[in-house]
Amino acid sequence: MEYAKDKFFEVRYNTKLDKLVIKKERWRSKIKRYIKTHKLISTVSICFIIFSFINIIMIYSFMKVLQNI
Repeated sequence: MEYAKDKFFEVRYNTKLDKLVIKKERWRSKIKRYIKTHKLISTVSICFIIFSFINIIMIYSFMKVLQNI
């Protein structure tokens, strides 16, 4: 029953084709659905990106310290 409710709101009328069509899924909703279904993979990916960014900042700071010596 919930599936029918979800699909009901995705149908819209196309005047050019003169028929009902289902809306295309946006890339944001694809990403949200992927994160909901693959929580472990998305968590690991986000942690990897954060730690990589922190690592770059720390290397940059270390180079600045070395230049001041």
